[in-house]
Amino acid sequence: MAKSLKPKRTNSPPEEERSSHEDAKIRVLLVEDNPGDAFLIQGMLGVKRSDDSIEYQLTHVDKLEDALGALAKTEFEAVLLDLSLPDSHGLATLNQVLEQAPTLPIVVFTGLDDETVAMQAVHQGAQDFLVKGQVTPGSLVHAIRYSIERQQNEIALKQKTIELERVNKALRRRSIELEAANTELEAFNYTVSHDLRNPLTGIKTGCALLTTYMGDQDPRVKTYLNTIQDYTRHMATLLEGLLQLSNIGRNPIQLQVVNLSSTVQTIARQLLQQEPERNVKFVIEPKIGVDGDTHLLWVALENLLGNAWKYTSALDHAQIEFGKTTLAGVTREPLNAAETVAPNQPIYFVRDNGAGFDMSAADRIFLPFQRLSNAEDFSGSGIGLSTVQRIIHCHGGQIWFDAVVNQGATFYWTLAHKQ
Repeated sequence: MAKSLKPKRTNSPPEEERSSHEDAKIRVLLVEDNPGDAFLIQGMLGVKRSDDSIEYQLTHVDKLEDALGALAKTEFEAVLLDLSLPDSHGLATLNQVLEQAPTLPIVVFTGLDDETVAMQAVHQGAQDFLVKGQVTPGSLVHAIRYSIERQQNEIALKQKTIELERVNKALRRRSIELEAANTELEAFNYTVSHDLRNPLTGIKTGCALLTTYMGDQDPRVKTYLNTIQDYTRHMATLLEGLLQLSNIGRNPIQLQVVNLSSTVQTIARQLLQQEPERNVKFVIEPKIGVDGDTHLLWVALENLLGNAWKYTSALDHAQIEFGKTTLAGVTREPLNAAETVAPNQPIYFVRDNGAGFDMSAADRIFLPFQRLSNAEDFSGSGIGLSTVQRIIHCHGGQIWFDAVVNQGATFYWTLAHKQ
């Protein structure tokens, strides 16, 4: 019990080296100029109860000067302080003791008419107070133990507060650094993707003019020029993706009610019009509405459905599905699902029965320009899923997936959830 009451000391020996007698001893400094009161207090602390193994070692002085000297020479666990002494009076007495021993628990003694002063003393640093004439052995022991425990708690709280402030300061500094880095990166992406468009346009125009002037004089020249144009078109696609990626998050989200089912139907119709020879069945759950940014959610769905369309291109009978479920209905949960997704939270998905991919390489799927090994047979910029992830994050959600090689893939995502 004494271990929980005694304050930690930086110069004290390890716990295992202390005897049980030392552990059961609390050194108390009594500062009291009335011999009768001092005698009573000493007698109260000398009373031993069967359920109490703590010994109180009392040192008595009757002047503030002697108290300050004792505090300088001896290490105490608590101070019992009379505010009215021959050489000091009132709160000035407490302040001088606190200056000498700022972390030492102090219980002040007051008269019947000095309770206001006692409350001021507690406010200024004392841990508790007792009224003379009303002190009992039980109240005295309780006040000493309470003052020690309260002081320990206050010291621990101050240390935690200092540590928390240090951590918060480091986090604020890191946040500022990351914000600056992101701003610079976005500016760089925008500049590169925007400013490189003109040279690419010049290259494409030059190739077209050369093709016109050369005509069919040399088939090899025509092949070379077509190759250059193919590469410029691919680079233009990459730059367009970079520009789109850098723009996401630059402007505030414009929230409104978005009919995702209608958006998916429109994108599906466009895909079928572009390649009418494809045999693709779209299964779209109706009337799925959310609060979000219409343009950004269109871009996200366009990329997800475009991926599903692309990776089912080798199938004679492809199927792409859009719908809504909950955590109980997904084939794979996100990390920390219990903390990040509520049981009844809507989870949206796009599923296909196409080429799928190896989940062992899935940690790269949302990184810009990182494409999976089986993606080499399919065209693309490698930016689409990075764009989707950023859009979902801007909406306060998360995105994850499940896939099996040659059996298809499912992309799940959430948006900000209202309980």
